Amino acid sequence: TDPDDLARINFLANDLGVDTIEIGATIGVLMEAGLAEFGDVAFMTQFFEELRVGSEKGRLWAQGTARVGEHYGVARVPVIKKQAISAYDPRVVEATGITMMVTAQGADHTAGNLPVLDCSDMPLEDIVAASLEAQAQYAASDALGLCIFGRSVTFAQLEFIAGTLNDAHGTNLGPEFYLQLGKETLDLEWRFNRMAGFTEDDDELPSFFYEEPLAPTNKVARFHSAEVNQYLTT
Repeated sequence: TDPDDLARINFLANDLGVDTIEIGATIGVLMEAGLAEFGDVAFMTQFFEELRVGSEKGRLWAQGTARVGEHYGVARVPVIKKQAISAYDPRVVEATGITMMVTAQGADHTAGNLPVLDCSDMPLEDIVAASLEAQAQYAASDALGLCIFGRSVTFAQLEFIAGTLNDAHGTNLGPEFYLQLGKETLDLEWRFNRMAGFTEDDDELPSFFYEEPLAPTNKVARFHSAEVNQYLTT
């Protein structure tokens, strides 16, 4: 696709205030359903016009990937807890896949992204531990209002962050406070979800990730929610 076309489509999404990950996946599911060919710029442009005017189709499509997939009977719908997965395919970016499976926030890669961690020779227990550490770091950043994109600096300066908080609030926090805050946040989020009716079955990836090899690696998802959840402790 022409970069200028992508820029215009991205502008339309931003102008409407819709999430580009969710809406991008929704458009992909509509194309999978046969409403257009993949890469059809005219269809994508019309998609946003339907949302803008609030047509019958637009109101349906605005409900997101899971509901659109259900409406059109699409088998391959990339969602967890009915939230669309980003471009980090859990078949190859396994630690991020674990994060997206278990985070209380749905398929949110920003809850603990580890895109360069090579998991091919790692046991599941170690992958889950790496994911949980990242999730605790990200949750603490969210709780304190710190941008996660600065994590390479933030996570290396925990003493400085604790000192800054102490100076501002008269507290006596140590650097261990940061991860502890993140862990407590994760526990609260998981508890909320359990009270809302979510179970470990809701952490399962869509079946096609387990069944369809992804070229060129030809990898499939290796881990199911029951296996992952047995190591899920903070």
